[in-house]
Amino acid sequence: MRGNYTEAVPNCERLLNYLPQHAPRRALVLTHLGTAQGMLQNFPESYEAFTAALALQPNNVQFWYNRSEASRFTDRHGQALRDIERAVELNTSTELAEKFDEALKFSRKIAEESMKARGPNFTLDQLIEQEELLQQGLKLMKAGNWTEAGQAFEAGIAIGDGLPQPWGNLGICLMMQERYDEAEAALKRALVIDPEYTLAKNNLASLPETRRLGPPEMIAMNDAWDSEIKHSIIFTRE
Repeated sequence: MRGNYTEAVPNCERLLNYLPQHAPRRALVLTHLGTAQGMLQNFPESYEAFTAALALQPNNVQFWYNRSEASRFTDRHGQALRDIERAVELNTSTELAEKFDEALKFSRKIAEESMKARGPNFTLDQLIEQEELLQQGLKLMKAGNWTEAGQAFEAGIAIGDGLPQPWGNLGICLMMQERYDEAEAALKRALVIDPEYTLAKNNLASLPETRRLGPPEMIAMNDAWDSEIKHSIIFTRE
């Protein structure tokens, strides 16, 4: 309530260590944790907390709305739409109806644009699956699991090929495995889709040196399929 989100996070985590897995209060702590992480812009952690809260209280309107917000900031635009649709379906509060309706229109617009960018007849279910695979790939990349990360990006590309980011990140994964010819092909594919894609251009330019010296200790990666959507984040609470 005082806005001390940095201190709220470890307090929530300590409480979760004490509370039984199915305790009713666990969902409340998880949503406090998700809100605090969201306000600190730790959106992947916020998404995970609200997902866990929904597993305990699947009919909680505010949990669905809050996870929709967290979904959007982790580039899960399909899931954001699905979640706010569920929040609208469950909502009985006239006070929240207008805000939910605005969020629904915004999420629907972004999801429709995302599906259109992937080609004709691309469905919302495909968008949700593909965006989730990207997030899995990024998480594996950050952990240095290059083989598994590459497999996640390949699975995402198999659902729909039309965006440069998964090819760029796949190229990085292949570089880090010293599979340089395959990495070059992936990076070139990213640039066919978007000739101005900076990440792929830079990594392709550095590839000759990487071939000679080996993979670098650190490398830049792209966190999104699409450009980041700037929009205010507002969580609801009881």
